[in-house]
Amino acid sequence: MGPYRVVQWATGKVGRRALAAIIDHPELDLVGVYVHSSDKVGVDAGQLAGTADTGILATNDVAELLAHRPHCVSFMAAELDVEVLEAFLRNGTNVVTTSNGYLTGTNFGGGLRERLDAAAREGGATFMGTGFDPGFANLLAGMLTGACRRVHSVKLVETLDCTGYPNPGVWRSLGFGQPLRAGPMGPLSIAPDGKPPPFAPDLPGFFDTLDLVADMLAVELEHKEAFIESAATLIDVDLGWMQIPAGTMAAVTRTYLGYAHGRSIVELRVRWTMSRSLDCDWADPEGYWIEIEGEPRVEAAVSFLPPMTLGMSDEPDVMSVLLVGTAMAAVNAVPFVCEAAPGHTTPSKLPIFGARHMILSEGSGAQ
Repeated sequence: MGPYRVVQWATGKVGRRALAAIIDHPELDLVGVYVHSSDKVGVDAGQLAGTADTGILATNDVAELLAHRPHCVSFMAAELDVEVLEAFLRNGTNVVTTSNGYLTGTNFGGGLRERLDAAAREGGATFMGTGFDPGFANLLAGMLTGACRRVHSVKLVETLDCTGYPNPGVWRSLGFGQPLRAGPMGPLSIAPDGKPPPFAPDLPGFFDTLDLVADMLAVELEHKEAFIESAATLIDVDLGWMQIPAGTMAAVTRTYLGYAHGRSIVELRVRWTMSRSLDCDWADPEGYWIEIEGEPRVEAAVSFLPPMTLGMSDEPDVMSVLLVGTAMAAVNAVPFVCEAAPGHTTPSKLPIFGARHMILSEGSGAQ
């Protein structure tokens, strides 16, 4: 029923990639761009996205964007702004977001999920959180169980070399470049207010992945827990944007477990490294490994890489294309979120969809 009028909220690492995709997408009509930095106000959206000018100028005026009465906001600020989101939802504007790793909202506390659901229903709009992991990778694991007659357990392992993601604040908050903590931490759990324990940013979102897969299996988890284990680099690492001295943390494994029937049935393991010389034997291949113990047993290795087709992408490495994947999990969902029933929803509730209208024809853009 498009084209759908879309506002892009924020133009950071994920947001600017989403903005470029929205400008190119024939089902979407960009009507506004929100920016936090005053030096971006008044700049054409095309310049912010690295494309041709669009005539749409960036703003930091929320009332101006509300007045456009967009069908959807692609909300990609680092943090969820609940009051802003409620304003759009009550205005009848659907929201799809990659902020905070929000997925099901069942682990964020503070009545956040309930507030968003109430605002969406009041405005006749839909709210959905998505992303890559948390998000698309977990959805893929759940979908693969659809081939099974019986399922004993579902496991997803993400192993990434993160040296291509220059965000020293995030990595220091995770403990990178700091003295090792002794042994595994755990079990960790979500506090009633939704705040994660120290050295575990985004923990609510990763717990959400367990609930997403469990819901696809029609199982309610009895409890969830997480364990964190770190490893040190044996050499000094200089990334240009961050230094990690020898003997300090340069890799982390975060394991999230969801329990039902008295055992773990869903597991997410996230392994991020910044050095190829570690004081441990972590040697998992880079990418995503899905393991479903069932009838049949399912094993799947999935990699997301820069394309081999000349001129198709200017993304330099795996971390960069994963940022594209994060953005597109939201952008590709916009038409389906706009057509969904009012209220809070999750990616598993939408129809199965692909990259609509994104096939390239020779010598031209997406068709």
